[in-house]
Amino acid sequence: MHKQSHPWRVTFAELLILIIACSIVAIKSYRVVNDFSRISLQGELNLNSVAQIQAALVTNPGVFNTLQFEDSPGAGAAATIILEKLEILINRHQLRTEAIGSCASACAAAFLLGSTRSLLPTDDRKPTFLMIHAIRNHRTREVNYGKTEVINKKIASKSLGKFPLSLLNRIFDDKKGTGDGEIYIYREPQRTPKGKHQVFVCDGAPHRLISECEAVPGLTPESLGIQVRP
Repeated sequence: MHKQSHPWRVTFAELLILIIACSIVAIKSYRVVNDFSRISLQGELNLNSVAQIQAALVTNPGVFNTLQFEDSPGAGAAATIILEKLEILINRHQLRTEAIGSCASACAAAFLLGSTRSLLPTDDRKPTFLMIHAIRNHRTREVNYGKTEVINKKIASKSLGKFPLSLLNRIFDDKKGTGDGEIYIYREPQRTPKGKHQVFVCDGAPHRLISECEAVPGLTPESLGIQVRP
């Protein structure tokens, strides 16, 4: 005896499969759009990478809204030019900035000029942090106080005054008087003999541990106008 077929059941099953498939595509499309709203920069910044960013923004208007920096020591000989170009792109396209892992020198300055600024965790549990220092001449290593002070004022403005100039200007307060100071901002609190802290000022001397620098009690990335995201 042949089993009686039920066309309505077949039709219902096909319709259910179609609904599930459409839902999966919709979810995937959303995630793809979200992922591709970012331009990721890894490692040292250079003029070529900045040119590629500019081309991507021009040829894809309205698609990208975030610059994401990952493990960047900053830039080399053209650091000042690179920072100026990144600032223009950030302002023109109202780009948000994100940092993963280390973001130092020109990377930290560009990050802090974003329309919004977010620190993200790494996949390998290494700390995410910013390191800020004065702008220097690449050949002579002399501090360009004028340009550094201009950038500091812009950073303070972007943070709506949450990142005070009095703190930013502490990069000049090193023991040698050569402007070799540094400011570190960690996403997660760092353990020191005096408790856990997230913001540190270093005096330019060689340090093996961040705990050897001066911790600034009570300051967090959030208090400086920087978001901490999971």
